[in-house]
This record gives sequence, structure tokens and C-alpha cells, in this order.
Amino acid sequence: MFERLARFVLRHRALTAATLIGLVLVTLGGAVKMQADFSAVAFYGSGDAEVAHLLDFKERWGADDSVVLILLEAPDGEDVVTPARLAAVVELTDLLERHPDVTSVASITATPRLVGDAPGLIDLQSVGQSIPATDDPDDPAWQAWRTRLLDHPVAVPMLLSADGAATALAVELDVDADDIASLRPTVQRVRADVAAFDGRASMDLITAGIPAVRTDFFEMIFEDQVRAVALISITVSLLLLLLFRRPHGLLVPGAAAVVPTVMVFGLMGWTGETIGILNQSYFTLLPVIAIADSIHMVSRFHEEARRLAPPGQRLSDEQRRTAIRRAVGRIGLACLLTSTTTAVGFASLQMADMPILRGYGLYAAVGIGFAYGTVLLILPLMLSWSRGAVPEATREGNFTAADRLLLACGRFSVRRAPLVFAVTALVIGLSIWFGTKVVVDNTLTGLLDAGHPTTIANRVADDRLGGILALEIDLVGPPDAMKDPAVLQALVDLDEWALAQDPYRTSSGPHRFASAFNQAVRGDHSIPRTRNEIAQLYLLGEGAGLTEVIDLDDYCCGRAMIRIKDGGGIVTEERCEAVKTQLAERFDGLPVTARLTGTPYVAYRGINRVTSDLRDSLALAFVIVTLTILLLFRSPRVAGLALVPNALPLLVGYGTMGAMGWLLDPTPAVVFTVALGIAVDDTIHMVARWQEERRAGRRNGEAIEEAVLHTGRAVTVTTIVLIGGFGVNVLSSFPTMRIMGMLGATVVAVAWVADLFLLPALLSRFGGEGPPVSAADAAAG
Repeated sequence: MFERLARFVLRHRALTAATLIGLVLVTLGGAVKMQADFSAVAFYGSGDAEVAHLLDFKERWGADDSVVLILLEAPDGEDVVTPARLAAVVELTDLLERHPDVTSVASITATPRLVGDAPGLIDLQSVGQSIPATDDPDDPAWQAWRTRLLDHPVAVPMLLSADGAATALAVELDVDADDIASLRPTVQRVRADVAAFDGRASMDLITAGIPAVRTDFFEMIFEDQVRAVALISITVSLLLLLLFRRPHGLLVPGAAAVVPTVMVFGLMGWTGETIGILNQSYFTLLPVIAIADSIHMVSRFHEEARRLAPPGQRLSDEQRRTAIRRAVGRIGLACLLTSTTTAVGFASLQMADMPILRGYGLYAAVGIGFAYGTVLLILPLMLSWSRGAVPEATREGNFTAADRLLLACGRFSVRRAPLVFAVTALVIGLSIWFGTKVVVDNTLTGLLDAGHPTTIANRVADDRLGGILALEIDLVGPPDAMKDPAVLQALVDLDEWALAQDPYRTSSGPHRFASAFNQAVRGDHSIPRTRNEIAQLYLLGEGAGLTEVIDLDDYCCGRAMIRIKDGGGIVTEERCEAVKTQLAERFDGLPVTARLTGTPYVAYRGINRVTSDLRDSLALAFVIVTLTILLLFRSPRVAGLALVPNALPLLVGYGTMGAMGWLLDPTPAVVFTVALGIAVDDTIHMVARWQEERRAGRRNGEAIEEAVLHTGRAVTVTTIVLIGGFGVNVLSSFPTMRIMGMLGATVVAVAWVADLFLLPALLSRFGGEGPPVSAADAAAG
């Protein structure tokens, strides 16, 4: 069938070429329609109940993730609460309040004092307006004022560290934080305008918060992709020229890499699929995967050419067509199966709950299909137009150094099979032991390097100020529900429970305002006992930001917040579940429904699901790959032998993560699902060639040597290319991408070692000795 397809392509080259060019151009037209979307809805999907609730919450209260922190620190832990430094804070606050991209600014100097001047009155004069008229920080009046400031119930530690050594301005941006196209320039403009304050009064100024992380991440990720694509192109081109030493050895695999990648992005454009945080990796991942089968095709074409003409001689047109037909006919089925197993690794993500994973797996699997079509159609066309001479390699008595090395590996594996098995058992044992140390976790603020200024600022905000992440509590009830003393007391009790343990940092909400107002008016920090008293305090404090936490129209709804350090997905999810339990207990029987929400809660809930989804997808992919191999080789025994070298790389990769102390978060976890499909490809080619040689009349040992010699060369080339493709990510600006690069390169390298050593050893001991295998016997298993 495959040889007939090749014959058709070669007979109708112009028609086939025109059709393919037209198809590529049509899909390329879709590529120009591509748009980026890094929103929460794109990541978690619009059908999720928690996401829907978060969107409703944002509609009512505004965005909860559009606040940038402008962090100000004095050198060597000096005090920021000095006349000169607070004057700089006042000036910076005024500047930002006039900024066109800023909705509001919360700073230590703009915070109301909440001091009772007389019965029934509250002085809402800001902290900045109450600064003593002195330039001497040692003045007793200044020291007394500073002491009162550090006891401020709202501002410390939200905006001022308890030791007075750091302060922050919470700048709410007038932009949807999910709209990265708008968020990035907004954050850039704010940063540019406040840059003049860096170094003012000897204070360092850096930005923190989720919008800052998103901006820095997406600015760097595109730079990374451009650099990675360039490096991969140069690296792979040099490798192909070095290994094949023929122009078509570069151009043919190059087409196999570029065409399907372009077609995938074109299809995504036409179907409305956007570029997101995961599928942007297609730029580097798809080309190196797609190029593998083309390398096998070119290698087999060279082998068939050597059977038709002596080394150094140019093939006639008929000989060239014959070599192409035989190459396609010999490896068409094997490439179909390898493409299927690779696509299965991606397509298994369709079982995931997260839409971002389903889309990622679907279009990657389609890309593998496009790559296979390229091998069957475009490559024969390009090879038919090549005019190179027959390579001088892999002929008896004319082996290259690489050929001799491959033969040595195969013969060693066959002769020293017990030693190979013993080493394999040791590697498996060590991998299992180190694998028990793998930690499955991730951090929202850990997308950037530990030394990145934004990461440093986030750590300061987490450790010394109010924390980066906010867990929102949505309070909904009948009119006047937020005047109920029991509701406010439940929030106070929740605060006391939360702030007594790590990683909770601080809180805010209507209960904080009520107790602060009561302290200012009556000298009592507790919640008033009657609705009327609470109503009076609300009226007195309407100008102090109360509208941000209570619906003042009918007092039916409220909003409380617990700020938390970014301790990672596991800790955050545990704390979220603990908060939900506390809410259920403390608000039981009260006239409001208290429900946890907020971007960090929804984000970590989703990211943790991604990791579990990938684990389930890997298990499903392994089952499907097993069945595929069983159908291909029609022998449970051979299928079992073929699976062993493919389970080993995954196990070693997992053990490597434990040995290196790498976190298993969604980005590296994708490697295991993808690597299973990639690793099994070379095994299929090796076993298929072994069976071909057995059917040709060779004994088992001879068939193994032929498989290692002929297929091993292509396997080695594809391995080097894949290692280069993954390895380029080691130069990434992002820790998770560097881990993915090292992990992917490790898994592919181990798969190569397993195919050259473990697989021949297994075939030699369990593949069956005795007379050659006939075609009928092989088909019968």
C-alpha cells in the first residue's frame, strides 16, 4: 500500500506538489489570524463552577488580581518611617493617583488614621496629613507618632512591615488583568513613571504582585521562544549536515519540521484556538518531533540507494524512484505506528478535565498527523528532485566509525545480556528510590528566576508585608445582613484562627472597619453588640474605603480577604480547604452565605488538577501504546519486550527529578506524556527492522545486528536532534522550562541507551533462537 502511494506521488509530482502547496497556503492564511489568550477562562474553562463564581464576584466587586505592589525598602534594614522617606511616599502616592492607568492607590500615608476626636466622631485625616512638622526622626513627638503608626490596625502589616523597614503602595490598575495585551503596556507605563523615585531618600523601588509576574513572564517568554527557535534551527541544521553530508539531508527533514508546524498554527487560527501558556511550546516541540520520521526516511532511502548503485555514483531517475518507493514501502507502516504512538501520547490529554490540556493535546496530535503526511507525500517529492551521489557508508568492509560503534553496542548487548540486565535492575532500583523523593508542587510567583527583581519583591511582600495572594470571602445575604453583629464576629473569629498560623499574613473586611471605628469612637476594639451601633459606625466611616468591602445600598453583601504567602500549590490548597471548613462551621445558621473565591484559589485549584490530569493521561497513554504495539507486532511476547525499554526512560526521568530536587509541576509533567510517545518510536523502528531481517532468513543474532546497524544509525540521529531540541530549553529564562529541557533530554537519551543495549539483550534472550521466522509465522505471532 505504501509503495503504491509513493508510486502515485512520483508519477503525478506536479499535481501532488500543487495540491500540497495550496493546502499549506490555506492553513498559513489561518496562522495570521492567531491571537494570544492567557486569561483565567482560557486556562480553566468557562464551564467550571468555581470559575463562574469568580467571574460573578469580579463583576460585583471588581478585579481581585489587578493590584501591583510598589515596594520601597531602605538599605540595610533602616527605617522607612522617617520624615524624608514618608515625604517621598506622599509624593509617589500623589503621582500614581493622577496616573491615567490607575484606579486607586493604597499607601501608608494615604491610609485614614481612624482616630476618635470626640464622642460620635472619627478623624478620617490621612496618615500623611498627620505627619509631625519635624525633620528630626529622633524628636520625641516623631517617635510617639511612629509608635502609633506601627500599631495601625489596618495598615500593618498590609502596607507597612511590623519593624518599619519596608512599605508598599497597592496600585489598582484600570485594566483587566486577564487581558495580557492590555496589562503589559499598563504595567510598563506605571513602572516607567515611578522609576524616577528609585533611590529617592536612599530607598530601593521594585514592583511585586501577580500583574508584575504576568508582565515579566510574558515579556520574557516570547523572547525565549525567538531565541529557542533560532538555536534549534541552527543546531539541528548543523547536526543534519554533519550526519548526512548531503543538501537533501538538511532540506528534506527541514521541510518535515517546518510544514506541519505551520499547518498546525494555521488550523488553530481558522478554528479560533488561541496561543496560550502551554501551546506556545509548539514552536520548538513540534519541529523536533516531526523531524524524527523524516530522518528514518532519508536513512532508508540511502540504504536502498546503496543496493542499487555503487558508492559515489549518481542514481538514474529510475533508480532514484525505485529507492524512494522501497524506502516508503519499508518504513511507511513503522512510521504510521510511531506517529500513532506519539499522537496517542498527546491525544490522551483529551481525558483531562482542564480545557487547556485538551486543546494542547488535540492540536499536537493533529500536528503529528500532518508530520506523517509530510513524510509520505512531501519527502518523496523532494527526494525525487535531489541529485546527490550514493553515500559511502554501511557496507560490509566499508563501515564508518559510527557504524562500528553501533555494531559494538549490539554485539556487547547480545554477548553480555546478564550484565545488561543487572545494570538495568540497579538503575531501576535507584530510580524508584529517588522517585520517592519527588515533590509534586508549583508556585504562582515562582515562574521567574529566584534572583529576578520581581521574585525578590514578592518574597519581601510575603515575609514582611501582607503577602502576595488574596483569598476572597464572598458574603451574600438579605438586606442589612452585614449589620448583624454575629456575622462580623464570625469574621473576627475566622481572623483569629487564620492569623495564628503560617502562611496567613493579614486580613481585611467589614469586621476590620467596624472594630477600628469602634476603637476610635468608644475605645473598644470589639464588634458592637447591636445592629444600630454597627449602622452608626458604617455611616461615620463611609469615606474610609468602606464601599470596597460592603454594598452600602442595602448592606446585603460583603467582601472579606485573607492574605497569604505563596507557599505553593499543595500548601495553598490545604489552607483553602481549611478556610472552607472554617466558613462552613462559623457561618452555620447565620443570615449570610460565606463562600471562598479569588484568583489564587481558583488558579491553584486548576493547576493542581493539571498535574493529576497529566498523571491519568500518562497511564491511559501507556495502555493505548501497549495495545498499539501489540497490534503492530501481533505477538504478546514481542510487544512485552518492546515496552520494557520504553518504561525505563520514564522511570529514570522521574528518579532524576527526585535526585535533582526538582518540583514536578505541570510544565515538566507534560514531558512524561510526550516522552512516552517519542521514546517508543525508535523501539518500534528497531523491532520492525529485526522482524524484517528475521523474515528475510537471518538468524536471531544476525537480525539483531542488522537492526542495530541500519536502524540504529537513524535512531542515533533522531536522538541527537531530539536532545538538541529539548536541550535548548536549558538556556531558558524560566526555571520550569529549564527543568523541562533537562528532563526531556534525559528521557530521550535514556531511551536511546535502552534501545541500543537493553532491547538487543532482551531480543537475544527472549526473541527466539532457532531457524529464521517466515512471513506466515511472523503474522501468526
